[in-house]
Amino acid sequence: MHRHIHLLIIILIFAMAFAIGKPAYAVAAASSTRVLVMPDDDDKDKDKENAQEKEKGEEPRPETRHYDGIDISDHQKRIDWPEVAKDKNIKYVYIKATEGATYVSNLYRYNLENAHKHGIKVGSYHFLRTGSRIRDQFDNFKRVVKKNEQDLLPVIDVEVRQGWTNQQLRDSVKLFADLVEEHYGCRPLIYTSSSFYDNILGRSFNIYPLFIARYSASQPTLKSGNDWVMWQFSERGRIRGISTNVDLSCFNKGRSLSDIMIRSQRIGQKKRTNTDLVENQEKPSGVKVKEAPAMSKQQEKEMKKKQEKEQKARERAQKLAQEEAQKKAEQERKQKEKEQKQKEKEKKQKQEQAAKEKELQKRAADQKAEQQKKQQQTEQQKKQQAEQQKKQQAEQQKKQQQTEQQKKAEQQKQQERKERAQKAQQQQQKQQSEQQKKKQEQQDKLKQQKQQSQTQNLPTRTRANAHSSQQKDKKTNKSSADND
Repeated sequence: MHRHIHLLIIILIFAMAFAIGKPAYAVAAASSTRVLVMPDDDDKDKDKENAQEKEKGEEPRPETRHYDGIDISDHQKRIDWPEVAKDKNIKYVYIKATEGATYVSNLYRYNLENAHKHGIKVGSYHFLRTGSRIRDQFDNFKRVVKKNEQDLLPVIDVEVRQGWTNQQLRDSVKLFADLVEEHYGCRPLIYTSSSFYDNILGRSFNIYPLFIARYSASQPTLKSGNDWVMWQFSERGRIRGISTNVDLSCFNKGRSLSDIMIRSQRIGQKKRTNTDLVENQEKPSGVKVKEAPAMSKQQEKEMKKKQEKEQKARERAQKLAQEEAQKKAEQERKQKEKEQKQKEKEKKQKQEQAAKEKELQKRAADQKAEQQKKQQQTEQQKKQQAEQQKKQQAEQQKKQQQTEQQKKAEQQKQQERKERAQKAQQQQQKQQSEQQKKKQEQQDKLKQQKQQSQTQNLPTRTRANAHSSQQKDKKTNKSSADND
């Protein structure tokens, strides 16, 4: 009955992990220490001890304060390194290389080569797991992380302790550090939280440079009084070129990049001074190490059966989780297809609506253009009519002026004719008068001659009367001529 309950609990743990989107081993670790933790290809997990670092009452996290470097893993996905390289604050980057005995980061080579290409100093870290031999874990790290490709000290990331005692964890970390020192010729950085260091690692690692995680506005202070080189103060940094949150860190006061450069920290080869108590297979000469208590054959047999059952339960839970994941993926795929169809439908509707609106706008524009054209034609016709009217008026005025001029000319001609007629009449009268005058003069002359001839034959008195009669006739003729 107890076994069935235990199996049910494991299945529920994996189901919960799937539902909330966290790795199954993280939920299992938080729920039961009897379940072995499996490596995951996502970012490093934060242990319970690390979670305790986020104490209540702390100041707000300083995501915008000064930082000197970042550490990344596959969780940051494919990074835009040319964009990241523009950030002049970033003096170094630590890249997750390995985890446990088998896991290798998929993007390690890509990140390493591109960070180097853009002139950023690079270091690598290993996430220490308690479910596999330390030597196997180091061999995994050594295969991936080449000596000649490293600018910075290697880092041992120590955050979990499931299944080991504090002493076993300390001895395991020390063995890994010795192997790093033997192969790379330098002491590694120990990365952990301030509470994890104070409560579990302690003074045993005071000789190592420390990389302390404490997500707070205040700097970490270790109970041992040991100094630290770097402080990871935030896991929620935002860097251009990285699509996710990223861990930010800075140097301690008085520390700089030279304190973590691998070439400046080379030391001579030395013998290992500790052992891997998890395996309890090797012991360094001259060093007394407290071994884990030996188990009887019966206990080993029970432990083996228990591990086999847990392994089967874990496999069933993983299978269940995979099936659930597949179902969820299928649902998500169908949902995406549905959303895609809906988007396409909406897009088509928008396009049709846009086409209709465009057609309506075109029609309205055409109608407006037609109206404007008609209006222009009407205005042009009015203008032509006005011009024609004006032209007609001008022609009428011109005709009227011509008529008046003709009439005036005719009147002038009539006047001239009348004047000529009057002049001719006067000339004729004058000629007639002159003719009459001449005729009268001739008559008078003839009469005078006659009278003279008569006078010569008459006595003197008669001549005098005749002379007076002649004078009187002359006056009469003159007065008659004047009247004419």
